[in-house]
Amino acid sequence: MMKKGQRQLAKVTTFITTCLCLCGYSTLPVRAEGSKELVSGGGDRPYLEWSSLTTANVIRQTPLKVYVKAGETVNLGSSVPTSFDGKDIVYRSPLGTQNGFCDVLSTGFGFINTIAKETAGPLPTVGGYTPCSFVATETGLYSIEFHGPLSNGATNPTPIGVATAFPTDNTQASAVAAWDVTIRDSSGIKLGRLFTNYVAMNMGANSHSLNSKFFIQTKDGFRYRTSMNGVDPFGFLFFASSRGYIDRTDNSTLYRSARASTNTLDPFQGNVQVQRPDVVDTTTDTTHLVFVNAPDTEVLFALGIPSTPVLPAAPTSFKFTGATGSSGNQTTVGAGGYFSFGSSSAGTYEIIIDTNNDGVYDPSVDRILQNPVTIGTNVVTWDGKNASGVNLPPRPGNAPYNARARIRTGEYHFPMLDAENNPSGFVITMQNAPGPFSAGMNATTVFYNDDNYTAKDGTAVDLGTPGIPSSPRNATVGVDSASGKHAFSSNYGDFKGIDTWAFFPSQAVLAPLVITTTNQANVQGKKSVKFLIDTDGSGNVTVGDRVQYTITYSNLAPGNSNATNFVINDALPSQLTFVSAAIASQTAGNTITLNPSYSGTGALTNTGTLRVNDTLTITVTATINSTNSGNPISNQANTTFNTPDNPATTGTVVTDADSASATINPPAVGAFFFQTVDDGVDTGNNPTSTADDDPTLITVVTVTPPSLRLVKRVTAIQAAVVTSYIDVVTGIGAAADNAPNWPNPSQTATKSDNSGTTLSFSALLQGVVSSSSLPVSQQPKPNDEVEYTIYFLSDGGKNAANVQLCDFVPANSTYVPNTLQLKLGTGTLTTITDAIADTDGGYYTAGFPAACTGINNSKGAIVVNVGTVNRSTGVGTPSSAYGFIRFRAKIN
Repeated sequence: MMKKGQRQLAKVTTFITTCLCLCGYSTLPVRAEGSKELVSGGGDRPYLEWSSLTTANVIRQTPLKVYVKAGETVNLGSSVPTSFDGKDIVYRSPLGTQNGFCDVLSTGFGFINTIAKETAGPLPTVGGYTPCSFVATETGLYSIEFHGPLSNGATNPTPIGVATAFPTDNTQASAVAAWDVTIRDSSGIKLGRLFTNYVAMNMGANSHSLNSKFFIQTKDGFRYRTSMNGVDPFGFLFFASSRGYIDRTDNSTLYRSARASTNTLDPFQGNVQVQRPDVVDTTTDTTHLVFVNAPDTEVLFALGIPSTPVLPAAPTSFKFTGATGSSGNQTTVGAGGYFSFGSSSAGTYEIIIDTNNDGVYDPSVDRILQNPVTIGTNVVTWDGKNASGVNLPPRPGNAPYNARARIRTGEYHFPMLDAENNPSGFVITMQNAPGPFSAGMNATTVFYNDDNYTAKDGTAVDLGTPGIPSSPRNATVGVDSASGKHAFSSNYGDFKGIDTWAFFPSQAVLAPLVITTTNQANVQGKKSVKFLIDTDGSGNVTVGDRVQYTITYSNLAPGNSNATNFVINDALPSQLTFVSAAIASQTAGNTITLNPSYSGTGALTNTGTLRVNDTLTITVTATINSTNSGNPISNQANTTFNTPDNPATTGTVVTDADSASATINPPAVGAFFFQTVDDGVDTGNNPTSTADDDPTLITVVTVTPPSLRLVKRVTAIQAAVVTSYIDVVTGIGAAADNAPNWPNPSQTATKSDNSGTTLSFSALLQGVVSSSSLPVSQQPKPNDEVEYTIYFLSDGGKNAANVQLCDFVPANSTYVPNTLQLKLGTGTLTTITDAIADTDGGYYTAGFPAACTGINNSKGAIVVNVGTVNRSTGVGTPSSAYGFIRFRAKIN
């Protein structure tokens, strides 16, 4: 094991090698990164702590990080040559392959013992200190710790001004007076690489001035410069977060300063906790980064932080919906309701109700609702109260109140823990705003609230009196901090958490809300849809079929106000073609009429009044013109209305899908489609329920085309019925012969393949495929009449319409006049006249119709116009799905 003297020699040798490599930089300007920046503004020296004590459960140890690229040199220095554990400066590499520590020596190695060396930084800068250095072998974030002489925090360091020589002995206590982390490569020193989640510092005593400046980098790309401006904090933690203090009662952001219950600053009164900077970020709780120089863009890129922020998008579809028993934007006194909106930006929502109707959205007097926002749909509950906790009353004539919504990004809370005095206030400057500021704001606008209040758990929180009359106690409307704001004195910050915050807002959007004690409509809408006409007889919902929507609106109890200027709107989707609309029913005395100009879009009704307890039902019929690629076709109606005492504010209620007792899809013809009870998406009524505003859905299918099975048999010779049957197993005709939906077997016969097998077969398939398969004694002879039967079965996806069957008379035969017949299903066997001038078909000798394809034997052809043969849905079902034609011919 190497002795200390040997270790010292090794380190000095390492430095000499480094110095020879870097001697060309002796003329570099004075630049370093560390305590030099924190004392450059004057005042008193802040010591960097590494103590076992905690504040608000956060250990008072500063966890520094520095971004380093492989091949760069890391230079480290400290004013502590003898720390509590002998590891004066500890460093750890990203992957852990280069972990180590520096044993700072009072003879010079890694030792910063004068203000001049602190200011100059590491050699080879002229007048600099001899650094503890190493060349990085990894790229990423190295962790750095500076240990003090003591670790228990029982004593405080010696308080001194920044121009006074700092101590290098044990009087630094559990802290470090001077320290440095400087990164170099061949081009020079790299600034803006050093940062931390929080800084634990100690001034040594009260009545000392901290004038340090920090750069705050938010995770969404905003950069702030914060000047401590002479705050008197004694021992303190400095950090930046997205929420500051959190009310543990409901996990909401407090947006106030807080009083501690004990001198450990935890717990705070009123069930409050600080958003801790030493825990992992969540989707709502983010700890920003604290730099001592403006952040290097290479660090931001490595951390995945944008170097420039994005302008926040304004909320979309912002509206108010009254609580239970109301509809639209009306609510009763004390009932409250819900604000809903969409957001494409992460950050915080801000909703301010202008409760004093002065047109100024001032959260110090108006009611404000604010908390982390969710990308997508947001629903915010309002309890119906103003900023003082009193139920907001109706305005004269039930005129509306206005609410304003904004999305705030770059939200930066600066919670100072136990900072006793702040005589000049803070200066916080946003350095990279993404666009122009809202009226009343600029780059140095800050917010705070030191008002006494009653916490949500009922605790009365007395924050005392700040003691500086020129500083407003409640600055939630915003104040300019360019000359210092949020000042306090008389040890006001003792045992407190002082919160100051800043942000960048989106454009504002407005929504009206009405509070009433007398007039409140309760409009509700339902919509169902039935399968009206199966045009193609496919038994499926297909293009060309018709559907009928039923729209019902009611003004129900507990509402007690007519809905005036009531109009139902319904825009049919492009996959439907409008056919007709009609009022199916309405309460006696109701005068709402159908809009005669409605053709599938816009206003379905004329303006009218839906009185209390009125119900109006309208049907809309449409033809399906598209399958919508197999996706559901969605349709939803909506109504707009006012109330007599508030004609200027419009309520809106969308329909909710109603299955009308249906249980299956697709439905039978004349039955309703089954609907989704709750699709989990809010589209417009009560934003706290996704089950009251579902669209009405139908699904259209693509079916196979019509198909007609044809089987031809010899069924009689000289009037003797042929009862044989040959099963066509393979080859031409097998598919038609063995189709499963022929009627059930009703006859028996012996197979004419000489097997002697007796089998059952459908009466429609009796006969033989060829008379040559019969015994010779039964085969036809010249002048014999042979009866031919052509059986048919419609078993495609749709009805077979306009069926025309044609068969050329065999070459060795002559058609027997007036023998052409047709039988459809179980209907009557009818004779088809030979004449072709009528519509039922006949016997053609020339001018054959298009159906006659195949071999013309010069013997003419029989043609039968069958008409529509319905699609088979099962064995022998329906009877209109099958049949036969037959004729006779004489053998020549």
